[in-house]
Amino acid sequence: MQGFKSICLWSVLTCLLPQVVIAGAVTDEVVDTVEGVDSVAVEIKDLSLRIRPDVDGFQMLDVAGVKIDATYLEETLGEQHGAIIFFHDRGAQLESQGVITPLRHKMIEYGWSTLTVVLDYPEESTILLSTDTDIEQTAEASISTEATSIEENKGSETSELLPSISNQQRISAAVAFLQAKDVKRILFLGHGTGGNVAIEILSNITDSISALILVGVPSLSLSLENVFNPMRQPIFDIYGDNDIAGIKAAVKRRKLMMKRAGSEQYSAREILGADHVFYGLEDTLVKTLRGWLKSTFVESDKKK
Repeated sequence: MQGFKSICLWSVLTCLLPQVVIAGAVTDEVVDTVEGVDSVAVEIKDLSLRIRPDVDGFQMLDVAGVKIDATYLEETLGEQHGAIIFFHDRGAQLESQGVITPLRHKMIEYGWSTLTVVLDYPEESTILLSTDTDIEQTAEASISTEATSIEENKGSETSELLPSISNQQRISAAVAFLQAKDVKRILFLGHGTGGNVAIEILSNITDSISALILVGVPSLSLSLENVFNPMRQPIFDIYGDNDIAGIKAAVKRRKLMMKRAGSEQYSAREILGADHVFYGLEDTLVKTLRGWLKSTFVESDKKK
């Protein structure tokens, strides 16, 4: 019976481990000890578990001594126009079908290297909706008890095992990575909430970035508007007419801000029939971005 329990536990572990998503690095040292029959202790030395995606260009990017998931694809045209750093949307990964994946794979054919980095988005709290006060109180008590139990089991060194690597640090490392490869022109491209992150980070590394591309980006907070408004780099705002609620109004507001600021470097493009992930219109998205990059940078490069 004891042997049967051990076999079952091992089967569960082997099924679950490949599906765990990584936010940081894991050391190769995993200690597997069996005490009696019912307990298997697995010690993780560094950060949380992560599966390394089997995607083109996957590599680990060193950020403040911690390894972060990233991808890098070199341009294949033979003409290096620059590199694009992609900011994925909340809930998306390095490969985000519909926006990030087609763009990062196709733009290399037109002389643009591509780099993606896993971003850190805060977890959203679970909200319990119920009209029954007793059910709410019972659920809250259960959650509280469970949370206390988890904290007791974590121990006092949990925060030391999970160092916080900010998005600013991640992108700064990505920029340094490209600069080390002698890339002269670096662009930011943010999809959804990733666009908000890109704008926030631009407040600290503006001089290093040649342009900002926004794809389906929602409205900006007042603090982000203060960063966005004085920007003088070329900005390209892309959205679909079937995008999520508020996107079209957000683009309209950004367009008005840029007009009032007298910016001639801002342009917006609506893609008819496109939803938030441009499902079925990925090729149109690629062509739209390629056309803007060509007129904004490539043609001017050839005139020099």
